[in-house]
Amino acid sequence: MRTKRTRAVSIAAVSFLSLAAAAGLSACGGEKGQLMVVFQTDMSLPKDIDTIRVEATLDGSVVYDETFERLGGEDSIRLPATLGFLSPDDPTQSLRVRVIASRGGKDGVRLLREVLTTVPEGRTATLHMPIQFLCDGSAEVERDADGNALRDAQGHVLVKNSCPEGQSCVAGSCVPREIDSRALPEFDARAVFGGGDGDSDGLCFDTLRCFAAAESAPVDLEAFAADATVCRATAPSGEINVALLTQGGGICGESACFVPLDAESDAGFRVEAGNVLRLPVEVCRRAQQGKLAGLAIATAGEGTCRTKGTDLPTCGPWSASGGQYTEPDAAAPVPVAVAQVHPVSLRVAAGGVAWVSGTTFDETGTARQDGELKVTPRDGGEPLILGAAQASPRDLAVDEAREVVFWTNAEDGTLMVAPLAGGEPRELLGDLKQPEGLSLSGDVLTWTELWGGGVFRATVSGSGAAVEVGAPEELARPDAVVESPYRVASAGDTVCWTYQGTLGSADGVVACSLGGSTRTVAAGQLTPREIALDVDGQGNAVAVYWASFEGGSVFRAALSEEAIGEPSAIVSDQGQLNGIALDDEHVYWTRRDAGTVVRMPKDGGEPEVLASRQQRPGDIAVDELAVYWINEGSPDQDDDLPVKDGAILRLAK
Repeated sequence: MRTKRTRAVSIAAVSFLSLAAAAGLSACGGEKGQLMVVFQTDMSLPKDIDTIRVEATLDGSVVYDETFERLGGEDSIRLPATLGFLSPDDPTQSLRVRVIASRGGKDGVRLLREVLTTVPEGRTATLHMPIQFLCDGSAEVERDADGNALRDAQGHVLVKNSCPEGQSCVAGSCVPREIDSRALPEFDARAVFGGGDGDSDGLCFDTLRCFAAAESAPVDLEAFAADATVCRATAPSGEINVALLTQGGGICGESACFVPLDAESDAGFRVEAGNVLRLPVEVCRRAQQGKLAGLAIATAGEGTCRTKGTDLPTCGPWSASGGQYTEPDAAAPVPVAVAQVHPVSLRVAAGGVAWVSGTTFDETGTARQDGELKVTPRDGGEPLILGAAQASPRDLAVDEAREVVFWTNAEDGTLMVAPLAGGEPRELLGDLKQPEGLSLSGDVLTWTELWGGGVFRATVSGSGAAVEVGAPEELARPDAVVESPYRVASAGDTVCWTYQGTLGSADGVVACSLGGSTRTVAAGQLTPREIALDVDGQGNAVAVYWASFEGGSVFRAALSEEAIGEPSAIVSDQGQLNGIALDDEHVYWTRRDAGTVVRMPKDGGEPEVLASRQQRPGDIAVDELAVYWINEGSPDQDDDLPVKDGAILRLAK
């Protein structure tokens, strides 16, 4: 961890605009009142939200409509921010304010907060409109039958609210959007900007420092099951700070992600008699759905951190405060997603990171249908579940051109597909014999069937919800005696795969299909599993690399249309190798036994440990900027509860 000071901020970043002139409202002095709308967030910008649009109408006429992009960047607004409305000549006129928050640009709508109120007379009132993690996912873009975004006459996307008409999301629940301005508190800048006036002179809440020594705690799901209108947890004695432990949303350190809650707030937490924490109902809902890892509870007060309240905004590059704050070490791995249940495979594409998490087993050893397919932006964030309740998903392939992701389900023998933007998963093929590895090259999907022993391919057609695959074709098997095909890689007309063989026996095989002919690349291998192709600028495979799980060696063989080069071990004595990936200069692998991520130059050299102290690192991928890998996490214990400490990590190159 390192300490960083928030950048200086201009007045324009603290106050959006005074709208008296823009709204056609009276600007006279005297008893005219004012409504100060306060915008704040408990999320991390730009990771969780990078764009907000603020729209205000007075009796249906638009008086303000502005979009702010690149949140958290050098030239963007800072939060908290305020927007002032002077009272009109007719104080009964209704003012509607909408805040639309997006990720991935203004079309990636995630959240909508809407309020209908009036501007009070004779005083300045405060209206808080926080951009809250618990409302993330409460809105989305309206789309036509073909999936195209619908837009208004000004080109803005139309936003679909998940709440019923006349309601809006607050702390994850739908509440009436109408607020009586007479009940709003008086405006005090110090209660908004951490004791300052908004000119970089206030304090902020240093989330990572304040929860560095926090204890984790569960919410009471048993009580919630009996009464779904109340969410509670047990609190320790004394002053405390409380945060949600998320899967990637909020402010992330090197091993956990936090969303700090405001104390003594219905949208945060209250401490009731008997050291009982009262929490928003959405907290228990998400915990019940497996979307939260629990709570982080830390001591607050003298000698520690102040209690977090609505008067103390969070620190970060988005902050209007000029205070110092803690951020992760830039040279250390950072989480893309945490609190995962045994992730198995991952893929990285321009649009984000996708992965599958494997199935857990009950006390009888029977597999549960609780595997998942998830996706999130490459810099992290709360994952989007593309496929839930899957039967032992094993491998995946992302097709950004068709805007879909494919995956194999071993337990029920299916090849599945789902839209990358979210939507119903769909079975493409069934009755497969324990499908395992999966690869996509152009219009061709190739997969292995671990139990059946075959390697198959099929042509993909269509896009989006209309994607289909043709009849499967089995690739010829090599001359060697083979069993248990595991992982597969493809590029152009070249397909290579591993037969892992029997654990503890040197009967594994690596094979490639070149120009329609299957050839043995290497035999007598000790549990070869992961495989990768080195591809030139024209998309042709020029070499194949593979990792021996039990043998501890990484091998390479040159490829051409005419011949396969002699396989050679480029490095040995590496323990249990659990993943392999390539870029232009290096080969990367993970060591499950040592908990390390390693690379070495493709043309030879000493292995370099990039990361250590990882929890059973597995599949690995690279792009032009970073290295990504999964941590499978701790083995499940005997209490029949899956351990949720798997993670997806990213390390800048």
